[in-house]
Amino acid sequence: YVDPFQVRYTNAARANGAYATPFTHVWAGSDLPIKLKENTYLLLSPYYEGWTIDSSSKEIVPSVRSVAFPVGLIVPLSDRWSLNVMPILRTNGERMFKDKTLQFGGVTFATYAATPQRKFRFGVYMNREFFGLFVWPLLGTDWRLGRNDYLFGLLPGRLTYEHRWNDRFYGGATFRALTNSFRLDNGNFVRIDDNQLSLYLDVYPARKWCITLEPGYGVARKIRTGVDDKSYASVRNMGDGLFIKLSTSYRIRM
Repeated sequence: YVDPFQVRYTNAARANGAYATPFTHVWAGSDLPIKLKENTYLLLSPYYEGWTIDSSSKEIVPSVRSVAFPVGLIVPLSDRWSLNVMPILRTNGERMFKDKTLQFGGVTFATYAATPQRKFRFGVYMNREFFGLFVWPLLGTDWRLGRNDYLFGLLPGRLTYEHRWNDRFYGGATFRALTNSFRLDNGNFVRIDDNQLSLYLDVYPARKWCITLEPGYGVARKIRTGVDDKSYASVRNMGDGLFIKLSTSYRIRM
């Protein structure tokens, strides 16, 4: 499926003795594929996200935000292979579009179609974070396991299993890994890492309107502050624990 527009709201519960919970996270974005010619697409995927962290320590900035402008190109290489190249420009900080808030990176991956229902992806993600150059290999799939079961995603960012009960109800499980850094007004940066395991239920009140309820658990959460590349002034346990995610989207199922 494709989501031309989606909004997600996450609320993480307080963890006993945690340094930076509870917190809330808001994400709003879109995926807009534009067909250039047969099997060749331009993909526009702008998004906004914001973190509000509840901490008694003044070392933690309560609110940081980001706007990103990914622009992708999907081109066929052969009957079985295709290539996706997506540069990403973003501004991350307490206040966006200010001095030293810009980041530039991108995603490149190849897709191999073993069959039309079973595809595998291999690639690399790179971004010039405020803590240094962040590079990570990517491995993913787009696999129709059966008429009502579907496995898709690109790790470590996201992997989702989906089961269809009928046209109005879908459900499954999702893993997401989040890493991001934000420029603070004092010139330092904060890095946030979260790994989310969740179950979800998709409900379609109308054919292209999806509402999602997604409870889960965040693990290996960390929050770090620093001054320059790979120089952390503090590394703290952010607080593993429960979260609830609510989202709504305009969704076109393929």
